[in-house]
Amino acid sequence: MVTDMGLTDKQFNGFIRFILDDIKEVIETMADSKEKEKLQKVADNLQQTLED
Repeated sequence: MVTDMGLTDKQFNGFIRFILDDIKEVIETMADSKEKEKLQKVADNLQQTLED
């Protein structure tokens, strides 16, 4: 039997905030690089998800 383990919008947004906070913390410690730019893009996309 397969059980649906879906998240509510509030749970999903909480998860995104948790991940976004950790990503921002890592970005602060990184030297300027292509990797930092890419990670910043991920953070920007997650932030946009929260705002939509």
